[in-house]
Parts: sequence; C-alpha cells; structure tokens
Amino acid sequence: MAKTESKEKIYHGIGASPGIAIGKVLLIKQHSTSYIKPPDVKITPEEIEAEINKFESALDKTRQDLEELQKRVQNKLQAHEASIFDAHLLIVDDQMLLHEVEDSIRNQLSPAECAFFRIMERYITAISVMQDDYIKERVADIKDVASRVMANLKETSRPVLDYLDDMRIIIAHDLTPSDTVLLDRQKVQAFAIESGSNTSHTAILARSMQIPAVVNIKGNITDEVENGEEIIVDGFIGTIIVCPGDKTREAYKLKAREEGRFYIDLIRESRLRPETLDGFTIQLASNIETLDDIQTAKKYGTSGVGLFRTEYMYMGRQDLPTEEAQVATFTTLIEEMKGEPVVVRTLDIGGDKYCENLSLRQEANPFLGLRAIRLCLQECRDVFRTQLRALLRAGIKGNLKIMLPMVSCVEEVVEVRKIIEELKGELFKEKLPFNRDIEVGVMIETPGAALLADHLAKMVDFFSIGTNDLIQYTIAIDRDNERVSYLYEPTHPAILHLIKKVVDAAKQNRIWVSICGQMAGSPQYVPLLLGMGVHELSMVPMSLGAVRRIIRKLKMHEAEVAAEKALQCSNARDALNISLELLNKISPEVTDLAFRGL
Repeated sequence: MAKTESKEKIYHGIGASPGIAIGKVLLIKQHSTSYIKPPDVKITPEEIEAEINKFESALDKTRQDLEELQKRVQNKLQAHEASIFDAHLLIVDDQMLLHEVEDSIRNQLSPAECAFFRIMERYITAISVMQDDYIKERVADIKDVASRVMANLKETSRPVLDYLDDMRIIIAHDLTPSDTVLLDRQKVQAFAIESGSNTSHTAILARSMQIPAVVNIKGNITDEVENGEEIIVDGFIGTIIVCPGDKTREAYKLKAREEGRFYIDLIRESRLRPETLDGFTIQLASNIETLDDIQTAKKYGTSGVGLFRTEYMYMGRQDLPTEEAQVATFTTLIEEMKGEPVVVRTLDIGGDKYCENLSLRQEANPFLGLRAIRLCLQECRDVFRTQLRALLRAGIKGNLKIMLPMVSCVEEVVEVRKIIEELKGELFKEKLPFNRDIEVGVMIETPGAALLADHLAKMVDFFSIGTNDLIQYTIAIDRDNERVSYLYEPTHPAILHLIKKVVDAAKQNRIWVSICGQMAGSPQYVPLLLGMGVHELSMVPMSLGAVRRIIRKLKMHEAEVAAEKALQCSNARDALNISLELLNKISPEVTDLAFRGL
C-alpha cells in the first residue's frame, strides 16, 4: 500500500481484466462467516417462547431467501441450474429439525443460536463419517443452509453477489469461479481480491464477463477499507485507489473516457479481415463459457469459437446435464455461429474448478491430480460418454470439433478414440444421426504433451496450446499462488521453445494449431506467436479488437524475424522486449492505455 495526499490510499496488485471502474465498495469478509459457534449461555424460562418464535422466523426468512435466489438463478441461467436450491429448501422444511431445536430451547434453556448450531453440528458429524459419497457430499448443502439460518437468527445479512441493489465494486480476500460466474453483471462494476493470479479461472471469467478486475493485492485491503467508501479499480495496470482525491478522480475519468473511445474504434473495425500487410490471414476466435457470451463474441468480430468451456454446464447445480440438454446447448452454439468453427472442450474439472454433483476426492495437490481427461477416463467415464454422445449428435448441425484437455500421453488419445468409435456404433444401432467424421484435437498444456507433439500430431486433427497451464507446469509454479506469481513469464525461453516445437510438429503433419491461453489475447505476445507460425488465436471477446489491429499493421516477415531473435534469448525479459519493440513500432496506441500509469 502507498499513501498520497489526504485520505487517498493506493494498493497494487495484478491487472487481471482490463477496464476502469469508479464506484463504492462492497466488502466481502470471506472469513467472517455466520456459521461459527455461538457463546454457550442460557436463557430464562420467560424467554423460551420468544426464542422459539425467533427460530421459526429465521427459518421463514431463510426459506424466502432461498426461493427468491432460486428464481433469480433460474431467470439468469435459464435452466434447471436453480435446482441446486431444492435440497436446501428441504432442509429448511425438515420438521424433525424444527422439533429438535424447539425441544432444546424448552428443555435445556438454550438460546436459538446455540440449540440450532449444536444440532446441526451433530447432523454434520454423523453424515461426514458415512461411506456413501453422495450422502457425504450433502454436508456442503447443510453448512450453506445452516449459515443462512444463523445469519437470519443474528439478523445479519449474507452478501448475495448475483443480485445487488446498487452499483458496487467488490473487495474480497477471494472469489471462487462459481462465485464469479454468478456475479450480477449489471451491478458489479469491478472486483479486486487479495489472492489469485491473472491466469486463475476467476480472472479468466472476469475477462470473459468484461468485468475489470485486480488480483493478488499487496497489503491488507480487506482489513482497511469500509463498505461504501469511494474506490477506483484500474484493471489495466493492477492499481486500486481508496478515497481518491479530486485530481486522481478526474484523471481516471479521463482515462476511462479514452478507454471507451478506443474500444468503440476497435468495434468499428470488427468486420475487417485479420490479415497482415503482406497477405497472411490469422483466424481470430473466442473463448466462451455460456451461450450468453455468444452475442458479445459477435459484437467484437469473432470468427468462431476456439474454446467452449463445458465445465460451466456442470457447475452450480446438483444434477448432471442430460444428453438431450447438452445436444440442445451445442446445437444452439453451432447455429448461432452460422458455419464458423466451434471447438468444444470436454469436461475440464479439477484444480481450482469444483463440481459438487461429481464425486471428487480431496487431493493434496489437485493441479497435479485427477483432473480433466484423467478424471473423465477414470472416475467419470459415464459422464464423459454422455458428453461425447451429445457432441457426436450435435455435430451434424455444423462445424463442430471436439477438444480433449490436459492430455499428457498418447494412450489417453487412443482410449478416447476407442470410446468415440464405440459410441458411433451405439448411435448407429439406435438410429440416431451423428457426425461420422467429427474432428478431434488435443490441448497441449503439459510439457509431456508438447514433447510428444510429433506423435500426437499423427493421431489428431488439430492442436490448441493452453498456455496458462503449459507455463504453470513447465516452470513448476502454482499459477494461483501469489508468492511465486513473479515467476509466471510467458516469454520464458522454455515456453517459447515448446510452443515452436508444437507448431513445427503440426506443420509437418499438416494439422492446424491454435493458442487458446491468455497469451493469445495479450498484445505484447502476438508478434512472437504469429512469427512462430500459429494459425489461430482464441481469446476472450473483448481482446479481439486490439489483436486484430496489431495483425493488420504487422508484416509476417517482421514477426518471423522477431520470433527467431526471441528464441535465441536466454531470459524472458529480453524475449519480451523484442516483441514490445516491434509492437510499439507498428501500433503504439494498442498498448499505450494498458501500460500507462497515472
């Protein structure tokens, strides 16, 4: 934290999602949950009825909260996702629970909070030791409801982030991906959190949702800001300013206006071909999470979907999406893209992405554990087969491609290919139409896959390099660990050489290669990626305009020379400077707004 004139306080973090926001703080104290053990005190006999009424009122209020939240989620996500709250409502309506708490209040003279907490802890302990994984997983539901009831007993409010009464900027220690995906896009101006990195899934979602965000804030901002204070979030350079002075506020208002004009200009260019000055065309596609993102992608001039993240079809709900529901989603996606390619990534759960309707075991290091294709082939095979059937069926509607995440060996591809052939046989027998020649590709996001690119290229139709994980696994850093985030360098020589190896293997085997990690949408890396021979860049829609402008001002020969020089560098900084030098020469206005401090 840095201090300036008057009450103005400045905090620094990592700019995770571009944009400027000026507004009021909504402080989320992550660790001050309502569900904590209350003081063990007694009431008098005269207070019994009042405590029982208090408990019944808290249950009623909780029921109303859940029903209202269920309606909002249903309207927001337009589907059965709202069924997650059905089990919560059953707990609130449990007559046995009601009678037990009332008996404890009457016979043990316990206040409502103490009686409720003690009984809920007994339930939780009993369920936690059961052998049935499904029943054990209901502990999360019970704790969620218990927290809501306790908050209503104490007459304290829980923040509901998907529906806010006023425009706010969220300040918190952390936001999970499931928290982020439910944010009220109309009222959340920005968010800033103390944890995370610019490649965490929370940051990825923020960029996709076009919400300015700063992560990995230095200093104890959650202990030092208050609800309602004025705040500025600069998602370009990772700065947060609390109680800004008049000069700072006016300077940021000017910067926000400049940003707005800049993006309007880029939108006007959205129909222009992403072609270099010497005639090379690069495919520009979008990374999206939901069907709601399609119109934004079109607005910024996408040429297809380079990554559709199917895990968000599974998160935030208690039941699994059916085959028919998935066919409908994929079909809509294809039809909306009107012939443009649509690359659908199969279920990628694990790491920092949790799905409560799947029986996932706790792991000491989930990023190196059973995630993505490993999970699908070992513990979620039926779920995986259902998804593949849906993709094969929807594939008859257009240019749909299947992409496998987290591949690390050829055996995984062989096994998936075998499953796909089995499913084609099933669908044929069932007389259901399907795409017999659907393209299948793999994500290159482990060093093992990159080193095996020559072999993998002979087995698949395309590569998509997921640079976020590739960097994490190659340099051996947890990308969500703020203590080692300084080591996360996309132009690290090892990363550039692995990308070049993958591109060369794709070229030799006549398959195409895409970049779908954050590098693809970051202006400073575009010259090097093009120079190494990447065919497609897929990114959050908002980044399309800036990347398109760079491509249209660049000569491929210049990019190739820059890439060749960068590949000779022994450190990340020198390689990045080569790219920046070229970028500043051809299109300084693209990076000026992002890299300029105030």
